[in-house]
Amino acid sequence: MPTAVVQTEEEEIKAILLELVEPNRDDPTDIIPPNVTGWRFPSEKKSSDASSLQTGDEQYRRPVCNWTGVICDPIDGSITGLNLGDGFYVGSLLGIYGGDVGADRMDLRRNEEIILHKRRRYAEAAPAMANARRADDVSTTSPTTEIIGPIFPSSIGKLRSLRFINLSSNKLRGGVPNAVLQLPNLQIVDVSMNDLDGTFPHFESEKMLSLDISKNRFHGPLPEHVFGHPEIDSTTAPYLRSVVKFDISHNSFNGTIPLDGTSAYYDQIAMHDEALQNLKYFDLGFNIFTGTICNNIGNFASLEGLFLEHNLLVGTIPKSIFRESGPLPLTQLYLQQNLLSGTLSDGIDRLVNLVELYVDGNKLTGPIPKALCDSGFNLPFLIDTQTEHECDAISCPVNSASREGIAPCTPCPDDGGFNRYIGQHNDECRGAMSEIQILDLFYESLHGDEWLDSSYHWKKASPACQRRGVECNEQGQVTEIVLPSLGLRGHLRPEIGFLSKLQVLDLRNNQLKGFLPSDLRFAPLKLLDLRGSRLQGVVPPLLCIQEGINGNGVGPPGTDINLLYACENIICPKRTYSSIGRASLPENEGEDGIQCLPCYDDHAALYMGRDQCSDIFLLKMQIRRVDAQKRLLESFSIILALIVVCLCAMRCRRKILRNAIWADDTGDLVLDENDDNDHDGLHSSLPVQRWVSQPVHEGEYTVDDWTVAYSDREDSRPMNRSMELSMIRSTRSRFPDII
Repeated sequence: MPTAVVQTEEEEIKAILLELVEPNRDDPTDIIPPNVTGWRFPSEKKSSDASSLQTGDEQYRRPVCNWTGVICDPIDGSITGLNLGDGFYVGSLLGIYGGDVGADRMDLRRNEEIILHKRRRYAEAAPAMANARRADDVSTTSPTTEIIGPIFPSSIGKLRSLRFINLSSNKLRGGVPNAVLQLPNLQIVDVSMNDLDGTFPHFESEKMLSLDISKNRFHGPLPEHVFGHPEIDSTTAPYLRSVVKFDISHNSFNGTIPLDGTSAYYDQIAMHDEALQNLKYFDLGFNIFTGTICNNIGNFASLEGLFLEHNLLVGTIPKSIFRESGPLPLTQLYLQQNLLSGTLSDGIDRLVNLVELYVDGNKLTGPIPKALCDSGFNLPFLIDTQTEHECDAISCPVNSASREGIAPCTPCPDDGGFNRYIGQHNDECRGAMSEIQILDLFYESLHGDEWLDSSYHWKKASPACQRRGVECNEQGQVTEIVLPSLGLRGHLRPEIGFLSKLQVLDLRNNQLKGFLPSDLRFAPLKLLDLRGSRLQGVVPPLLCIQEGINGNGVGPPGTDINLLYACENIICPKRTYSSIGRASLPENEGEDGIQCLPCYDDHAALYMGRDQCSDIFLLKMQIRRVDAQKRLLESFSIILALIVVCLCAMRCRRKILRNAIWADDTGDLVLDENDDNDHDGLHSSLPVQRWVSQPVHEGEYTVDDWTVAYSDREDSRPMNRSMELSMIRSTRSRFPDII
């Protein structure tokens, strides 16, 4: 009997594993290499060919722990690992058959090892990396057969003893099943390079060491509890103390990186955050993250690789990563292709372990610090390691560019133009631009031909000062651009910040989208009005501290400097609003300024610069629209229920009175003692009655005067007085309080 039970469990496990090859079970020989042990269906599920049956049965009957890629505990025989990555499904299993594990991939053949480095690729390879499917994934398959990947089988969640899973490059579809997310003993998970989608999969194992979900189709913002938000208890993100590698690159995650504040693991006595102290590899590259790089990254005491490239991050490089009190042990820092601004600090040379530093493709200014030029950075990536200018190995200087933004660099055309950013790529190396050219770019990017008022349509290359909505000074230089409520849509061009005399930029109540360019800090703006737009992200920090813009830096004596140079003075952040779409400091002491107040409405929360919320306002108090709708629905439900109850009561009373009540000459109600449920006899002796409602309103209640009326039947005998039955019911339902 025990043998039969074991055999049953064994077959169940085999059935679970075979779900990975279920889509092509009718012809598995084209999918599973012949030198792969196991992974065959039993004979009753295959064709009638005798040799094929014999081979398949022989492979199927092998103990599951002998199947290729299945790792079992040597003591109790339980399955602890599925090492089926790198193209097992499409013809290669761990490099055994036509496949190869790249140097930048996690190698689980030695399951104790986690690769904690990354290799930068050329920009031309970026689109291919972002796609979950690679050309070499199908190189060993039949050219006439389309491989349809399996949906991630939820039954794998039944293997409760699993400690690591490698299912990379297997074209898995769908989301990660909850049953797999809830596996309690997982330490290493690699499901990279598949077609998985959905929001961030939250694994619940508190033993997690490595999580790699890169190169899939995951999307949406990261939940706050991913990195241990202070309002989340430790059971919600149990892996924060153990995780070593966290890789979610090459997906479509968006929003800000939720690293603000301390985590639930913060020790108030020792003033030390225990979360992510073992984290060594942190890869969020090739996503759509916005906002700034949080200073909290400087708390990850063991961090060796920080990869944030190819996002939409703004602001400066946080100095917390190279603080004097204890710089991070970083060996790789990838920040290229973002919207970062400011300068490259020479404090980075305190990162004594740093080997690779990439900051090209941002909006950084200034020279490369000499201390960094002598550090020998980026040698693994450079083609020509004998570059003449050592600083170019970090970033091309201003007025130069290259294919990758680093050496070898070529000077930009010497035509009087000036490209002020370091690390520019070839397509960004433009010559001098006139104000007319800047306005033409501005007009084209904002769909000028579709502006609501045709009198504002600009002719290309026309004089700047002759364009409606544009004001100039006596020297013919643009000082104001005022184009409110004209249906402008599209992205605000960064070149607008290069108008050297621009003081007013009023684009309120249009359909601007995208992000606020930090380049606006170069223009001497006094007024920037972008209320009612659809801008996302955050205000670039260097724009927040720009003197004079929207009264920035000007306020009554004693005003907090954080208010003097608040980003809200530029534009209200998302989830807030004000009557002018931004905050405004009071002019005199004791006066009230304008603040950005919270918006409850989720739709308004998506954008910056809201001058109103679509919530309901009652007595100047904001009410959540969803709450109002919910309360209103509840009220209607209550009213409807009351109506149904009243109608039922009326119907029952009407039936009783019609069948059992009549009035004598004195007007008293008398039951027919001879009725005995003989309705025919009752109808022959009682007048035919119809009930007529004559409502009389008294206060907040309605008194319905129910009166007996008579029919015109000949056998109806008159009554001395009508029968009146009064019934009081509530017709007014109190609308529930809305908070």
